[in-house]
Amino acid sequence: MIQTSAIFLFLNYCLGKKVDMSMVVAKIDWRQLYNFASRQALLGFCFDGIERLTKEFSEELKQNPMGRDLLMTWMGAAQQIRRQNMKVNAVVGKLYSKFREDGLRCCILKGQGNALMYPNAYSRNPGDIDVWIDASRERIMEYTQKKFELGDDIRLQHLETSLDDVPVELHFFPCSMNNPIYHARLQKWFRRNVDLQCSHIVGLPDGAGDIAIPTTAFNVVYQLTHLYHHFFDEGIGMRQIIDYFLVVNDFSKNVFLDTDFSNPSVSLSKGSSTSHPSPLSSEERDVTALRCSEPLRSKDGGPSKVSPDCAGWDCLTIEGDNSAGSTTAVTSSASTALVVVQRELKYLGLWKFAGAVMYVLHEALGLSEEKMIAPMDEKRGKLLLAEILNGGNFGKHFTKYGHFTQQGMAKKYFLKIWRNMHFVRYYPAEALSEPIFRTWHFFWRMKNKK
Repeated sequence: MIQTSAIFLFLNYCLGKKVDMSMVVAKIDWRQLYNFASRQALLGFCFDGIERLTKEFSEELKQNPMGRDLLMTWMGAAQQIRRQNMKVNAVVGKLYSKFREDGLRCCILKGQGNALMYPNAYSRNPGDIDVWIDASRERIMEYTQKKFELGDDIRLQHLETSLDDVPVELHFFPCSMNNPIYHARLQKWFRRNVDLQCSHIVGLPDGAGDIAIPTTAFNVVYQLTHLYHHFFDEGIGMRQIIDYFLVVNDFSKNVFLDTDFSNPSVSLSKGSSTSHPSPLSSEERDVTALRCSEPLRSKDGGPSKVSPDCAGWDCLTIEGDNSAGSTTAVTSSASTALVVVQRELKYLGLWKFAGAVMYVLHEALGLSEEKMIAPMDEKRGKLLLAEILNGGNFGKHFTKYGHFTQQGMAKKYFLKIWRNMHFVRYYPAEALSEPIFRTWHFFWRMKNKK
């Protein structure tokens, strides 16, 4: 296996950073790099880096050529990913319009919203479409039974269906936690923030339509929760880590942290586009770009007034208009955002995991400490990084556990318990609650089957 330091350097290069790749290009094993990208669902993302290498390090590539067969295989995979993104974008736009026409407010979680932050929006491996619908479980169930084809299974947080052969998850709420106390707190946090997320409108590429996606301030908490959930459920991969790096990087444009986390010093950062986010751009924009795009009005009415605790501090000043160019309100808003994020991470039981993720973002993708939302936790970070590298995308390549979906139900149940017991001393509340929650959820699903 190629050295992880070379992999991480290449990932930084793929993110658009100015990195001297001459030594890596001269020695790298291209087949092993391809295998890594395949395991981590990064073939399209890494191929963008390969294309850039051919232009900037052509002489070094002559000394260590990739080989035509591998190059064509990789190119074919990247083109397929591009076509998949175009199809999913079209379905996302169609699906969102359908909900809006039927009077349901919603937003698209992760997925194609995250792709907009990438240097190339078509390079991210697309998955299913996650839609968070702002309605009661009963209303969502009634609606989807009339409008979609559903299986006989239902999960606590979503229904599974499809549209134009693209898998779709219709969420009652975005994510769950194993510990019942933190789960209850998380659901209250979601309900407090749903209004703004369903009003934050962006445009999809190629005229695929407008959709609502969560604000960066919401994503910095929500997507960390999603990582935490999958860490215990099956595993997380580098694609999810890159997604979160881009979220944190975008968030840091508006909030800068001092290394003293007990007394953070905040300064003003200009610019955060809400239409096509581009966190890697160094171009400064006017401070008025910090505001949300115009909310899309629905049959249920527009958004209510945003509270100071609402996850939209990245695109709203706290009070009053700032059109005159005053930085006071924006600076105060940035300060509020940082304080609230750190407070919410602790309240939701995510503080330790946040430190682990910050370590991974620093080691793998070069996130600087002043951009971090929490101090690095090296001990937990090394554990997380090892799990990511060993398991690959959603833990599909674990060897010490075996991939969970390939096991029988009983064996899978005990394998997950055995795996999560390794995490008890690092995250006791969540690890000890996981088998209890999973057992309860199994019987809940049996009871609620159609």
